Amino acid sequence: MLLIQHAISAYLNEGKSQKELGELLGIEGPRISEGKLGKWKLSSQQRQVIIDNYGYPRREKGQYIKAEVYDTVTEFIDDFEDSSKKRLKRRWYELLMRKDYQDVIISKSRRSSDPFDIRFGSELEPLVFDIALVEKLLSQPETKIWYEHYHSNIGYVLSARRSSEESYFSLVSSVHEDLIDELDSSFEHILFRIAQFKFELMPEFSFFHDAVAPSIPRKELVISGDEVLNFKADCCRVKFNEIADIFGKRDYLKSFLSTSIIPEGTEINDKPDNWKRVILRLYLSESMHYHLWIRLDDTEHLADYTEGYDVEYYAGINDDGLVRNIVIKDLCRMNFLKEIEIIRKWCGWPYDFNDDIKREVAKVGGYVPGAEVL
Repeated sequence: MLLIQHAISAYLNEGKSQKELGELLGIEGPRISEGKLGKWKLSSQQRQVIIDNYGYPRREKGQYIKAEVYDTVTEFIDDFEDSSKKRLKRRWYELLMRKDYQDVIISKSRRSSDPFDIRFGSELEPLVFDIALVEKLLSQPETKIWYEHYHSNIGYVLSARRSSEESYFSLVSSVHEDLIDELDSSFEHILFRIAQFKFELMPEFSFFHDAVAPSIPRKELVISGDEVLNFKADCCRVKFNEIADIFGKRDYLKSFLSTSIIPEGTEINDKPDNWKRVILRLYLSESMHYHLWIRLDDTEHLADYTEGYDVEYYAGINDDGLVRNIVIKDLCRMNFLKEIEIIRKWCGWPYDFNDDIKREVAKVGGYVPGAEVL
């Protein structure tokens, strides 16, 4: 209908008649009026004729985002834990395979002033501090034992500290008997975080072999239509944030590395997703389709910026764990309120906003389930 109206307006602006438009489209002139009422649809060839001659009609104003796309809210929720792990796995893999991050790891490992080579006497082989040394520490039979002891000591349980220290000494000594004296005290935590990634997310990881760590597919979208819901709420303590505990309680999750020498703007967020706020936006398009935009924010105050800056800012950072955009396309007109109710409960909100949505839908002429139209 929109394309037909666009063609009619273009013809009238040129001083032509609907009969002439009918000739262009290969139909009788009176049928043009029927097309305006939706009694028949343009064929693909007729659509192309209009577009070739007069272009495509301008759409309503919309929001441009890059987002993961799902068919239903339930599909998104069922996939949430697995996709969250994939997001973290991808970020960590990219981080550890980058040369500048590897240089930071090596710089934090050694206590000696000699940046590359330390000799412990003529009878011992020289020890070179490079990423191969870290690889060797990760691949020892003792590594898993030390990792489990260290993991149990994350909360600084005194009974676990001794076992952790002893197993670390055993691990390091298995590589070189004097290495423990040359390692910086902070390196154990760095090695633990790398081992954590390897044991918990990517057992096949190696610094010297490429592996598969796919990113979550996202699409470029322009969401148009009337906004019938714009709701923001905190979600720091809701159940879905338990995924943040994949690396242990966040209270004990120290920063992995100082990134002061990493070029600004290229840093990679090494923390698991831990969303502070959920923003729901429901749109009703001109063609009467409902689209739900779910935005998960890591930092609460960012959502309070002005609208124009808000969208532009988030479009630039949604790869690094600070924001995640999800779009549920084409919600069923009869059941869209049930979909909203599912996401409300998932977010742990104790109240519904169905009446608010119905009120806004009625204002823009949409179908309100269960309401009699007078």
